[in-house]
Order: sequence, then structure tokens, then C-alpha cells
Amino acid sequence: MSQSASEFRLETSFRKRLYFFTGMVVFTLTAYILQLFNLQIVQGSENSLKAERFVRRSESIPADRGNIFDRNFLTPETSQPLVSNSASLDVILNTSLLKNDPRKVKDFIYKFCEALSIPIVYYEKELQDSRMIKKIRSREPFVLLEGISREQQERILVLDNINKYVYLVSSPARVYHMGPALSHVTGYVGKPTTSDLQEKEIKTYQLIGKGGIESLYDTTLRGQDGFRIQKRNTEGNIEEERVIEHSVPGNNLVLTIDRDMQIAAYRALKGVRGTVLAIKATTGEVLAMASNPSYDPNILSGKNKLDRSNHFTRVTNNGGFLNLAIQSRFPPASTFKTLVGLAAMESEHKINFDPKQTFSCPASFTLKSTFKGVPDQVFYNWDKKNHGDLNLAQALEKSNSVYFYQLGYKLGAEPILAYCRLFGLDKKTGIDLPGEATGFIPSSDWKKRTYGNKWFDGDTVNLSIGQGFISTTPIEMALFYMAVVNNGKIYKPYVVSEIRSPLDNSLIQKTEPTILRDIPLKRSTVEALKEGLYLVGYSGTASGVLNSPTLPEIAGKTGTAQTRRRGASSSNHAWFIGYAPVNAPPEKQILVAAFVEYGVGGAASAAPAAREVFKAAFPPGSFPRTDRSRAKTMLEEAPVEQEAF
Repeated sequence: MSQSASEFRLETSFRKRLYFFTGMVVFTLTAYILQLFNLQIVQGSENSLKAERFVRRSESIPADRGNIFDRNFLTPETSQPLVSNSASLDVILNTSLLKNDPRKVKDFIYKFCEALSIPIVYYEKELQDSRMIKKIRSREPFVLLEGISREQQERILVLDNINKYVYLVSSPARVYHMGPALSHVTGYVGKPTTSDLQEKEIKTYQLIGKGGIESLYDTTLRGQDGFRIQKRNTEGNIEEERVIEHSVPGNNLVLTIDRDMQIAAYRALKGVRGTVLAIKATTGEVLAMASNPSYDPNILSGKNKLDRSNHFTRVTNNGGFLNLAIQSRFPPASTFKTLVGLAAMESEHKINFDPKQTFSCPASFTLKSTFKGVPDQVFYNWDKKNHGDLNLAQALEKSNSVYFYQLGYKLGAEPILAYCRLFGLDKKTGIDLPGEATGFIPSSDWKKRTYGNKWFDGDTVNLSIGQGFISTTPIEMALFYMAVVNNGKIYKPYVVSEIRSPLDNSLIQKTEPTILRDIPLKRSTVEALKEGLYLVGYSGTASGVLNSPTLPEIAGKTGTAQTRRRGASSSNHAWFIGYAPVNAPPEKQILVAAFVEYGVGGAASAAPAAREVFKAAFPPGSFPRTDRSRAKTMLEEAPVEQEAF
């Protein structure tokens, strides 16, 4: 019996649907089989780990931060670190044994404090209900106490009502072997703040650098954390532990710092507020950088939060976090006279200046008033004495202000300010430390905007001795003197010399000296300035401190900055910037800048501080000495005809 056309169409449609359904079943089964193969075979190990981490407790293994060494580094095994790590024990509360009940956790904390004689205020924040609930729900380790002492450990172990609910874990602690002496360079570490967690790739349990190179090189030092999986029984004891990924320690840093010079710089500041900075003249390597008041990074990085809090408050109140070498600015005072002399010699076409010509230098300089009814201004020499006729070298030697009043007045403010900007006295040096400030160079436009007055000749006279509106940082002034030593070349200062692998000590990165500025200076300009700076240490304002057979020959300039304090000379700030050995090639010379707040005078406090660093850098017998008749010849040279004013 033959099919009708309608039956045939119906059968054909049914077959198509059957084939389609069969194809879909086969496709779906194939997809499931392939996915099962992928999950079980291809990604089996990874998925097994994920499942294990879900049903068991996973715990991070913090990586050790990299060690930090000084410039004499050879190998990690043979070199003494400036900063290293040590192991400590933390007490962790197993909240699951307390049913994760906030009330029971609180009761236990009270018992814990009583047993270990800990003030309950230690847990003031943790005992807040909202904070307690959040901490329990986070499933992060509930840390009761960090860095416990041996006595605390023994006490916990013998108290059954305590030790059954807690367990001890090892955690790294940072050790700063030079303590406050190097704190403004190293910085310290601490727990991340809320802003740190939002702005940086950091986890709550990790330590983060705070200040100094710990902050600037934080990711380099931090390393890569590992993690382990633990299975615990109902009593909280570990039944099984498996390390899934080992931690990798952070990279090691090698600094340009010389340990002996750094100690000398810090000790030289005992009892005063100030800074001492030493730089290698032809590379920019920072050999020492001390600032006082300071802080103890071992306390701020330590485990006792009450000690941390109290120390932080004390340091904040006395301004101890401020690195005066790079984060403060003051009038450069008489150290600025060297720049005024340089500007006059390099701008000789403006005033036809010869450094051999002499100016009459009585006890004061009178600036005639150009306004009817306004009296003349009188500017005194620092010692209010008549020094007779002086040339540039002699004026630097005696730090004679009247000479520079006259020179600056004749030259005018603009050339002086132009050279300030050329030498970068209003720009950051780019040193690899955080928070660098810049100096301030005034201008006639600035004064008009700020005070509504034009720039007066009296402003120029004040500027000529580094007073008035100008202010600079110690490191900026040190780099200006570097230009004098290097015939116009200024190198970028740096603290980190090398980054090395903690695994095989291989070199990852090396800092090469970088020329920051190369200012063409006439040879005669440099020689004239060096003559005057040499005389300062030989027979001038700093000779009583620096002219000694136990020291190398030191050239430099003292400075005494007047402040707004009235009365005693102790209101003056003190400067000294110099280099040594004078007779050595530039690559063997170091620059030292010292600044002491309210230090009376440059020769009274700043030069003695610098002297201690030169002593550490050049022990007796390590430097040659030249014939002192050189200085005698300078002093006896016939002067050029006196300039009248």
C-alpha cells in the first residue's frame, strides 16, 4: 500500500527532527566529555588545588623583604647588612573554637590580657563590636599579639585555658642595624593604611615601606609571597600542612652610604637640630646623610603597637620625620657669596670685574636713599670691623660682607638670580629619596605680586650675602659647590647603587653617574673661587677648626644666617660647605655640607660637624699634604687698583 504525499512529508519532517535531536545529544555529550577532560586532566592539578583551598584553610607565607647593604658590599654572606630580617612569633586566636561568637571572643581577650598582664587599652579598637564582627567574618588570622617575648611564650604554653585557643606562627621582623643614625635614608616599614590598600597593590597582612628607600623601593624589596594549605582538627591543631608555593624574598639593595662616615655625621649632630651631607664630587654618590632630630625605625617597625604609637607621637611633635638635608630650606647666608663672586666673574662684561681688584671694606656699607625724607640704609659687616682693602679671595677668606654688598650692588640682582636658576637652586635634584623640597629664588615680579612693592636696591644688597627672600635646601647648595669642584658639572645625587638578586647575588640593576647640569665656566673663574675657598680653611673663618695636620687640606665656606629671632647670637643658623682633599684630583674629593639650626655661626657648629665627616673619610696618613707656602703666596700677591664706591 503506497504512502500518501502527506504521510511522506510527515515522515520526512520527523526524521529531520530526530536527526537534529540526535546531533544535539551527541554534540552536548561531546562537549561535556571534552570539558570533563579539561577539568580532570588538563586543569586537574589547578582545580584540585582550588577545591582543597575551599574546604581547607589556606594561609599566605609572607616573603622576606630584601636586605640593604652599604657601599662596601661583597656578598650577602660576608657583608654586614644595614637592614635585615629576623624571625619573631605572633599569637593567633582560633576564633572557630569560640564558635566565631563575638561575645566569646571578647571574653577571651579579657582573660588573655589578665593572664599576660597586658593593659586592656591595647585592644581598644579590636573590642569595638563592628570591628570585631568584621574581623571574624574576614576569615583572616586574628592576631592577638605580635613579636612575643620568651617570657610571654612560656606563660602562654603553661596556661591551658589560654593555649588551647591560640597558636603561634613565625613572622618576619625588620632590623635596622644603624637605628636612628640612618633612619632618614632607610625609612621604616609598617602595616598598610586604608589609602595604601586602595592605591597600591598591597594586602592587609603585608608590610609596606614608609619613608626613605623602604618606601621608594617598596615593590623591589617586598618579594613574592607564597601560600600553604592547612587542615586543622576541632581543637584547632594542625593535622596536615602542605606548602603549595614557596615565597621568594625581595631583591637586595646596595647603597652608596659609607657606614663610618654616616656614623660620624650622625654623632656630629648630637644635641643640635641640623643635617650633615657628604657626596662624592664626580659621581653624585651620597656617602652620608644624617638629620637630627631623628627617629628609631626599629620601634616604628616593631611589633608593640603601644610603643609604636608613643614613639610616632614624640617624633611627630619634635619634627623628627623631616629630613633636613632635602626637605627644609633656609637662607644660604655667606655660603652664597661664592655664587655672587661667580656671577660677577662670568658677567664681567657688565661691570668689568677683576677678582684681583680690591674694594675698601670698612665696618659698614651705606646705601644712599633715592627718596626724599627716607634715611640712608646702613649694612654692617658680620663682625662690625674695618678690614681694609680686600680682593675676592681675601673677602671669601674673611667672609667680609661689605665687599659683597658692594659687589652685588654694582652687579645688580638679575645676574645673581639668573645664576641661581642656572645652578638649579629652585629645582629638585632628583635624588632617589621621597619628599624632596625645592629652594625659592625670588624675582621682582614675585615681590610685586606678593608685597605690592618693586625690587629695591636694599633687596639686592641683602641678596648679595644670601639673606632676604632667598632660601635653599642643603643638598641644592652642596650641588652648587660640586659645580665649582667639577668646573661646571653637576651630577645627580643618588643613594641606591645596585639592585641584586637574593637567590644568586646576580646584578639586576646598577646606577650609573648622570650629569644633571653642565654649565660652561671660565677656568679663571673656577681658580679664583678655589683660591678663596682654600684660604677659608687655611687662615680664614674656618681655619681654627679645619687647619690641622691630622686633617686633609679642606676648602670651603662658612655661613651664618640671621633669623627673625631677636637678641642673642644663638638665634643665627650655621652653615659650612666644603671639599677635600684640596690637592687631590676631583675623583678623589668629597663634598660635605653641614647645617645647624640656631648654631651661632658657621665656624662655631657647622664646620666642626663637617670636620668629623672629613676625619672619618680620610684617616691620618691616607692623604698627601702640600706646601703651605701656596697660601702665603696668595695672600702676598699685589692687589689690583682699588675700586671706588
